[in-house]
Amino acid sequence: MGFLLLVLFPAAKVLSPEQRDSLIKTALLRFRWISWSVILLLLGSGLYNVKLVWEVPWGTYWKFLTIKITLALAVFAISLFLTLPVEVFSGFRAKRNLWLSIAFSLALGVILISAYLRRA
Repeated sequence: MGFLLLVLFPAAKVLSPEQRDSLIKTALLRFRWISWSVILLLLGSGLYNVKLVWEVPWGTYWKFLTIKITLALAVFAISLFLTLPVEVFSGFRAKRNLWLSIAFSLALGVILISAYLRRA
């Protein structure tokens, strides 16, 4: 997401509209499969991690873990809404940069919480 938001979309502005649309369409098709694969891997590893800490008593750790899971699910939802080729999500795709910025920010929050939880 960071690459799309910070590198590809700004760089594509130098292309003609037809070239830009073709490049972005091709890149998003590739991004779709990569993002969906990563989401499946992250869901699997997240469930495994929850299983590992299931015995930990409720407290600060679980509160931060719950926030992390919620943020991650929001990132996954935004990613799916932006990449699913369904007309109902065309409003999301029309504001792609906004939603990518939101997802990127949330993903950074997930990473920071993960770093905190590793030390907790």
